[in-house]
Amino acid sequence: MAAIEVRGVRKAFYLPHERRTTLTERVVGMLRPATYERFEALRGVDLTVERGAFVGIIGNNGSGKSTLLKVIAGLLVADAGAVQVQGTMCALLELGLGFSPELTVLENVELYGAVLGYPRDEMSARVATAIRFAELERFRDAKLKNLSTGMQMRLAFATALQASSDILLLDEILAVGDAGFQSKCFEVFEELRHHGTTVLLVSHNLAHIRRFCDRAILLDAGCIVASGEPASVIARYLGDDKPAPSAPAAGRLRHDGRLHLREAWLEDASAQRVDRVLSGERPTVVLLFAAAEDTDDPVFGIAIRDSTGGYVYAINTLWLGQPTGRVHAGDVIEVRVPFLAALRNGSYAVDAAVTDRTAAIVHDWAHGTVHFAVSGSVCQDGSVDLRADMTLRTVPHPQRVAPGGGQLLRGGELQ
Repeated sequence: MAAIEVRGVRKAFYLPHERRTTLTERVVGMLRPATYERFEALRGVDLTVERGAFVGIIGNNGSGKSTLLKVIAGLLVADAGAVQVQGTMCALLELGLGFSPELTVLENVELYGAVLGYPRDEMSARVATAIRFAELERFRDAKLKNLSTGMQMRLAFATALQASSDILLLDEILAVGDAGFQSKCFEVFEELRHHGTTVLLVSHNLAHIRRFCDRAILLDAGCIVASGEPASVIARYLGDDKPAPSAPAAGRLRHDGRLHLREAWLEDASAQRVDRVLSGERPTVVLLFAAAEDTDDPVFGIAIRDSTGGYVYAINTLWLGQPTGRVHAGDVIEVRVPFLAALRNGSYAVDAAVTDRTAAIVHDWAHGTVHFAVSGSVCQDGSVDLRADMTLRTVPHPQRVAPGGGQLLRGGELQ
């Protein structure tokens, strides 16, 4: 049975070509009509989400992802088409939506909980559980405006979870969470799947889509251009499903399959497979490549990306000056890449690649082969944790040199 049905939904916005803010601009503007540009955010979207499905929605900024969730949630009215929802629904689409910055943490959860339909006899227990899940017990009487963005998002997510809705709409809910909170959210996602909750998740973090979703939707310019198994939809989004050209053009990459990645994982110092490391530890990425043809001097490499998709580090055998020699058909090559996890808390993904020495021909390039989280860092900003330390001491006032000479001034008197 379908939990959500979207049929032929269209939604457009009108963008003014000029902004009139001052009184003079408005008076002068009365003499000439304002002009607008029509922006079609959704162009006849058809979507069916089965009950209990965990569906991820991906696409570039401006592709219509958030607009689609807002139309489903009833926050926006579609220009055309229809949306049918079977069951109770909770939407967490914007930071602080439904919260008041002047109310305390406790008051906000009580107010939002009432809006979400917390049972009266369970209100106190659910409010306490939400605040505890958000790890904000110390701040229960603090005004919301005094909390950081991450703390507010944790509170909003925790409050929404206590609503026990049949359907949950989430828009970039993990974007501002630290590694510890993301780990708790991952556990919740597994519970939601186990209990059959229908989830629609919009995210730019492809690792989350790949890990949790049964199905992925790719939006482009307001249209669904791909739908199906997450790996294939993500490959379409990244352009990895394009057929290789018959010959590589200058500066063009192709996947010729001479070698291909067969398996990848992350090991700790005791050779145990892990998906979480402490900042400052030295884990190892292990890659197994299978050779389909004889290949001379292939270049193996990895790149590490953070939760935004940006690269924080990349390395390969060519840069290290490490020769690889001739690889024969049928060989399985193990590539071990130990590295210092000098990273701040967060989620990371590893891309793996093997190319020829010029990098003009790509034998294989796999996105998000390994996913891991880093915790234990005291760093709160930036991409890396450089393990800095700080020392403080009180120093005496320096002796001052008398103007025009080499004599010293002590206490303002010539010596």
